Amino acid sequence: MKGIFGVVGILDEWKKDDLPGNQMVYIVLNDCSRLKNGAIALTDALSSVEEVDFEVDLLIKDLCAVRKKAKEKIKKTNERIRSSL
Repeated sequence: MKGIFGVVGILDEWKKDDLPGNQMVYIVLNDCSRLKNGAIALTDALSSVEEVDFEVDLLIKDLCAVRKKAKEKIKKTNERIRSSL
């Protein structure tokens, strides 16, 4: 499932011979659209309160999944680096 948000770690490509460090992550937009005024749209145009509720619920669900993925990425990468020392 590809959501609107993603996680990118600075040590995602870390290899055993690289210098050790601590993983840090960014929460990013996987995709975005810009409106005429330059604002970044996170949803399509919404025309009802039900659509607003549906899209906001999806964004919240995606952010919760990204939170979990970011924490796992930090933990797993740091464990991999520490175990190689």
